[in-house]
Amino acid sequence: MHTALDYNRRKVLQGNIVSDHQRPSDNDNRFQIQSLDLIGSQRFFRNESPEKLKAFEVIWLKSGRGVLQADGENHILSDNTIYCLTPGSVRKVNLETESEGYYISFAIEFIRLSDTYDNCFFFSEQCYFNSRLVTAFVDKHNTSELEAIAKQIKWEFDNFFNRKLEVLKGLLNIFLIYFTRILKQSDGSTNASGEEALVRRFIMSLKKNFATMKMVSDYASQFCISANYLNRIIKRVTGFPASHHIQQQIMLEAKRQAIYSSASMKEVAYSLGFDNTAHFSKFFKNVCGMNFTDFKIRDKQGQRVF
Repeated sequence: MHTALDYNRRKVLQGNIVSDHQRPSDNDNRFQIQSLDLIGSQRFFRNESPEKLKAFEVIWLKSGRGVLQADGENHILSDNTIYCLTPGSVRKVNLETESEGYYISFAIEFIRLSDTYDNCFFFSEQCYFNSRLVTAFVDKHNTSELEAIAKQIKWEFDNFFNRKLEVLKGLLNIFLIYFTRILKQSDGSTNASGEEALVRRFIMSLKKNFATMKMVSDYASQFCISANYLNRIIKRVTGFPASHHIQQQIMLEAKRQAIYSSASMKEVAYSLGFDNTAHFSKFFKNVCGMNFTDFKIRDKQGQRVF
């Protein structure tokens, strides 16, 4: 038995879970935590359509089975693995009822309000650096540490203690610091070089500004360097020039809208900053290899289009 996750339509649950109308409004949209076993057993997520995320999502599957669809790609969920999705991603999750672990959702503003935010900058940097999904295997040692923190976070979230939000911010930052260590270990590096740091700054800016900043010179000006220098560094670190990353980010969002919305090509083009529909149509075909209409038709026929 599977259940689809829709974290915007939560019902009143049994046990020590607090209902939506009982929670402080300051908490509702910026932070949530649930256990996966309770999610699977209650079957209260009714909307099975993919959802475009407005916040970070962390799904820690300790054990169980399931499928995560992120921006049109299916990922078989594995035990002892943390999956992190960034705002703007389009995701759908199906979990079996016996799955164990945690689901955490938080807006970046929630941890930015914390004094320890700088300690977690690598986390948000890594997530934005990856286009769709960040995954990390959690070994036995890290499992015990993260489990203790997650339990404390959930206990704090489910109750009404004095200065609750401050405690939640601190505990979340601790959880993300441990997750950051795991990411660094799997990445095999401890400190990013100056060039790698520039690439990450470029990717983070690109994800925020791709609809209005489409030229390499736009980003170069932001970093007070020349376009040629930025292109050279981006290509040396990633294997592709900055212009390639700009095109791919625009194309990713165009595909998201083509698949997960009923917007027309004209509407999609306008939302992505194209004043000329014909220009967008040419761009889409050159980068994707097929025109916008054919892309939507293939998706409706169930063919993989990402």
